[in-house]
Amino acid sequence: MRLGAAAPSIHVATTAFLQRIFINVHLCFVLNYATSPRLTQELREAFEAESKEKKLPRLLLTAAVSAGAETIRGGYDVPAVAAYVDFLNVMSYDFHGKWESMTGHNSPLYAQANETTWRKQLCMDFGVKTWERLGAPKEKIVVGTGTYGRTFTLANPKKNGMNAPSSGGGDAGQFTKEAGFLAYYEICDMLKKGAEYVWDDEQLVPYAYLGNQWVGFDDERSIRAKMNWIKTNGYAGAMVWTVDMDDFRGRCTTKTWPLIGAMAEELLGRPSRGPKNLLPIVKKPRTTGGKPATTTTAPNALKRADTLKPASSTLPVKDEAAEPDTNARVVCYYTNWSSKRKAKGHYEPEDIDPTLCTHVIYAFANIKEYKIVSTEPVDEGDGGAKKGFWERIVALKAKNPLLRVMLAVGGWMLGSAPFREVTENSYRQSLFVFNAIDFLREKGFDGLDVDWEFPRGADDKKRLAGLIKELKVAFDGEALASKKPRLLLSMAAPASFEAISAGYDVEELNKHVDMINMMTYDFHGDWERQVGHHSPLFPLYTASNFQKKLTVDYSAGEWVRKGASKEKLLVGIPTYGRTFTLGDNNLTDIGAPSTAGGKPGNYTGETGFLSFFEICDLLRSGATLVWDNEQMVPYAYKDDQWVGFDDQRSLKLKVQWLKQAGYGGVMVWSVDLDDFRGSCTGQSYPLLTAIKEELKGYKVANLEVASSNVFNSYGQLVDPDEVVCDEEDGHISYHLDKKDCTMYYMCEGKRRHHMPCPTNLVFNLNESVCDWPENVDDCKHVAKT
Repeated sequence: MRLGAAAPSIHVATTAFLQRIFINVHLCFVLNYATSPRLTQELREAFEAESKEKKLPRLLLTAAVSAGAETIRGGYDVPAVAAYVDFLNVMSYDFHGKWESMTGHNSPLYAQANETTWRKQLCMDFGVKTWERLGAPKEKIVVGTGTYGRTFTLANPKKNGMNAPSSGGGDAGQFTKEAGFLAYYEICDMLKKGAEYVWDDEQLVPYAYLGNQWVGFDDERSIRAKMNWIKTNGYAGAMVWTVDMDDFRGRCTTKTWPLIGAMAEELLGRPSRGPKNLLPIVKKPRTTGGKPATTTTAPNALKRADTLKPASSTLPVKDEAAEPDTNARVVCYYTNWSSKRKAKGHYEPEDIDPTLCTHVIYAFANIKEYKIVSTEPVDEGDGGAKKGFWERIVALKAKNPLLRVMLAVGGWMLGSAPFREVTENSYRQSLFVFNAIDFLREKGFDGLDVDWEFPRGADDKKRLAGLIKELKVAFDGEALASKKPRLLLSMAAPASFEAISAGYDVEELNKHVDMINMMTYDFHGDWERQVGHHSPLFPLYTASNFQKKLTVDYSAGEWVRKGASKEKLLVGIPTYGRTFTLGDNNLTDIGAPSTAGGKPGNYTGETGFLSFFEICDLLRSGATLVWDNEQMVPYAYKDDQWVGFDDQRSLKLKVQWLKQAGYGGVMVWSVDLDDFRGSCTGQSYPLLTAIKEELKGYKVANLEVASSNVFNSYGQLVDPDEVVCDEEDGHISYHLDKKDCTMYYMCEGKRRHHMPCPTNLVFNLNESVCDWPENVDDCKHVAKT
């Protein structure tokens, strides 16, 4: 043990609320910046050992932690902090103060609608929920409340609202004697002298001003609103900073401890000690349309069983489904505009065969005001009897319990604009991430597919990597907090080596995504003036050096060379062809001159493009079919029309190639373009069926449990190398991640946490620490050269 060197001194913990008010003095450790799993582990284990040895109740271990969203994300290993401590005292105050040049409440419950994006994250609601969303269990989150106010000297006494210009902190109080700060009993004196009291209906807190002095503070009304918010959100309770700054002598009114007393009444159901508002106040009505200011009478008090109830370990019994004979992924995109096609091209969610795909991705959703929104009216339905496509596609999981349904956001029509907007600053990005989680859970989706087409340049590259990382961290945290399966995260990725280099930090992205959907198609098309197959497996022997890079084989290899794991790479398979109008009907080989794209199909209606079922019609009308032995793909022509496409033969070869190379599976664009009605051969979905048949028996190596598609009889993901927490090695134990030296597993009882080491370090199992790579034999390859 290194407690003498590592641990802070023991403090006396005063009043705090955790399902009860600890009026008595309790002895516990308080970690003001608990970021070290090793330190907190040693403290917790030492406390437990001391308790057993002396047969005394175990000392409590708590952590005082920041409520600033950026500090939380950058400074705390949230799951590790939460794992060892008994509770987290979130210091949800001091959001604003004399260090700023404008007035602001030090502990607003909510933000104002007209504030800057940066200031909108400086409120209790955003800060506390950041802890929850990053993995802190609600039953360990104790919300900080202040019994003091932050004061300002107004630059102009006539400008006395929120965000008014200030020239510094307010005058020091008579008793606390600190500029920019007043105890609640000093604020009472200010109000008694005639200060004007204002209630902010958006932030649900009061402020007051007298002459050039301004103070934002909490009173009984705002405390009650905050306690109701705590109960509504299911948090553990409240923490007070500090007991000695409440009106403990009853200077304000006839009752002592008015703020802490209000907490006791609201959280614990203590009897009311008299009227709730005794000070004469003047209220200015607000018309900004913020949060409602009305509060209800005290609901039932928090009960310990409400928040500390252990999760059930009973596995849900599901309908039996056939165990898959491959762990490879078959990801099928579904396009929401396919329902607009007429006759045999018309396609709706129920046309999907849920047994042919392991994952279905719904394309596309948009981003507006940092939220996921629909792109077509059919997405959401009419809110009544007519169900939307989102609901209908999620319902496919009832037919196949192993199916995962995800939502794609972005796409080529939206381009980069919405992604650049949400990654403009950390507040916008966090807001989008948290809104996305709420949306996906509400709609029943199993994950998110990020389809940014396409990031370009150093700034975009950094933004995409940052967005993907924050999504993954938030998905991990939300799963821990909600005890639900983690939301999946994938991204659509270009096949062009130039686009990869221009916009993708491959090594960083690979750390966080479950799947990389390579769009290994559209290498050629009607934007060129010579015919070419849009998804060749290999190049022509006579191709130029540049053209040799425009193949499925080269592009997939480029992702690997840049740092992507093969098991995460899914090879894009098109169920459509790119068409051309020949410049000379007698010149039909690859590279022949063309004048434009081919004629639009009868059902897809797009120049230069035919679905597979439209290509079938072309072949049945007498088109000549040619197999290219070099590129391993077919093409066909009739008169001046030419099309390059994939058929069952080429897809079987592509799947054989990917199995030999060790890739994670296939991505299909799109399920609605295959011959889903069986008009070609009498078999529906001939292309998807060919893929599925060829994948039988294929086992993808090194596939992480979180992104694999191997299930047990309960429909839950399993892995032969999975770390199972069973307390055999103690309540807290550490384990190797056999697939990633920079990660490790921490077991807290039967809860497992997947943890990262700091940058450039790897996990050393012998020492149970993150260490330099040269000190760990199996991880020396990680060292930077």
